[in-house]
Amino acid sequence: MASAKHPFKRRRSRGSFILSLAVFLCFLGVNYKAVEFMVDYATDSSTFPVARVVVNGKLTHISKEEIASTVGKMAAGHNLISYDLSQLHNALVQMPWVSKASVSRRMPDTIIVNLVEHFPSARWKSTGFYDAHTDSVFYPEMPNTDLSLVTLSAPHDTLAGELYAHAYKFMQMTARTPYIIREVHLDAARGYRVLIEGNVWLILGRESSPDLPLLRLKRFILAFRETKLKLSDIDYVDLRYDNGFAVGEKSK
Repeated sequence: MASAKHPFKRRRSRGSFILSLAVFLCFLGVNYKAVEFMVDYATDSSTFPVARVVVNGKLTHISKEEIASTVGKMAAGHNLISYDLSQLHNALVQMPWVSKASVSRRMPDTIIVNLVEHFPSARWKSTGFYDAHTDSVFYPEMPNTDLSLVTLSAPHDTLAGELYAHAYKFMQMTARTPYIIREVHLDAARGYRVLIEGNVWLILGRESSPDLPLLRLKRFILAFRETKLKLSDIDYVDLRYDNGFAVGEKSK
């Protein structure tokens, strides 16, 4: 016996599909509105406003209050979720004493700032410092004059690392001598000059061969005491000779 077809069931199946599709689309619409509402709520300026700043780091030359004030002026009252933290990061790393900075959020109302301060290894010219840890020169608005550091100078800031490396060797060589190094200068002709305690200049000249300035400084340390001259009477010692050196007396 041939089986009969049931068109009613086919129509009911199509109707169920259309109804299910309509319910699904309504569900999507409701959820889209819900998500949109949640996003608008979460990013509204009156929701999750920045109210606290926490500053972490061992700071000597800048205060945590100064950092918190800077962050507060920029971010206070803004929505914590939507606020662009890169603005804060860029502002912090522009501060002269700041070496490194990271900024993060802590819900519901706090910005966390982690700072690493520059470490001044030497003075740079009259207004700056050199940081050997980051190999960088920085210029604070009000340099700390209480720091007892050697002063370096060169025609360009990019020479600071090279000059510091030489100055460090010079100071190691004179560490157990009466000759205390106050300044080290590199001129445009790449000649080295060293100022020692008593305002006496040691002219070491160019580094035409490896460690030549060091060898000349060593010659001064070994030979000057044999001259029986007093540093208080000396203006400069020119060590740019193959053998010996020339001495210039202070004008009276």
